[in-house]
Amino acid sequence: MSIAVVTDSTSDLPPDIAQLHGISVVPLNVHIEDETFLDGVTISADEMYRRLPDQKVIPTTSAPSVGTFAEMYEKLGETHDEIISVHLSSKLSLTHGAAVNAVSELGSNGPRIEVVDTEQASMALGYTAVQAAEAIAGGSSLDDAVALVKNASKRAVFIGMVDTLEYLVRGGRIGKAQGYVGSILRVRPILTLQDGIAHPFERARNRKKGIARLKSIVAEYAPLEKLSVLYTTDEVDAQNIANEIAEFAPDGEPIVAQLGPVVGNYLGPGTLGLGLIRAESS
Repeated sequence: MSIAVVTDSTSDLPPDIAQLHGISVVPLNVHIEDETFLDGVTISADEMYRRLPDQKVIPTTSAPSVGTFAEMYEKLGETHDEIISVHLSSKLSLTHGAAVNAVSELGSNGPRIEVVDTEQASMALGYTAVQAAEAIAGGSSLDDAVALVKNASKRAVFIGMVDTLEYLVRGGRIGKAQGYVGSILRVRPILTLQDGIAHPFERARNRKKGIARLKSIVAEYAPLEKLSVLYTTDEVDAQNIANEIAEFAPDGEPIVAQLGPVVGNYLGPGTLGLGLIRAESS
C-alpha cells in the first residue's frame, strides 16, 4: 500500500526536507490589508518580516479551505492508497478542522485518510511529519504511522524566545503567556506550547542570556531524536546556536529553519527558538 504524508505550512519544514521525504505541504493564508497570500508560496518569510513592523493594518492569517484540502487529497489519491495528514494544534488554528471536514466531504471516494492534531507548531510539528514519512518508507502501515505521530507529538517540544509579546497579543495567540504582558522592558520572554496553546516557559534578562538558556534547554532535553534551531530574522545567531549544540543532534547537525510567515506573524522579528523531539525513555 502506498501512503502519502501531508502537513501544513506552519510546520516550517524547509522545502528540501519536505521534498526529500515526499511530504506535501498545504499553505495557510496570510491577509495583509486587501491582499491575500499563500504562506511560503506567494509571500516569503523575509518579505513578511520586512513588512511587519511598519504595517498599519495588523496582518491576519486563516486556515486553508476545506476545498483546498479536498483537492490535495484527491490529487494524492491518484497515486496513493492511503494518506496521513499531520497538522498544527487545533487550539491555534482551524486548519485541523478544515482537513477533517475535507475527509468527510470526500466520503468513501478515494483513499483512506487519517488526520492527526499534533497540538504542536513549527518544526515540533514538522518533525512529526518527517518521522511519519521515515516510518512509512521503512514499511510501516497507516495505523502504525498514526500511532507514531501521536506518540512523537507528546515528546515534541517547541520553544521560542521573542523580542516582544506585541505580535502574540495583537494576533490573539497569547494563550497562558498572558502573565508575561507588562514584563520589565528588555526582558526576553521564552515561550513553549503546552496542551496546544502558548505557555510561559521562562524569562531571560537579555538576549545574550536568552541564547545561553536555549542552549542549556537542549542539554536538559537530551537525548533527542530530532533537533532544529529556529529563527525569524537572525539566521547568523541561529547558525551559531546550532554549531554549539551539534553534539545533541542525532546526526551531529541540527537543521536551521526559518519560521514562516504565519508562525512569524505571531512571534515577530528577532525570535529564536528550538523544535525538537525527545527520545523515548528506555
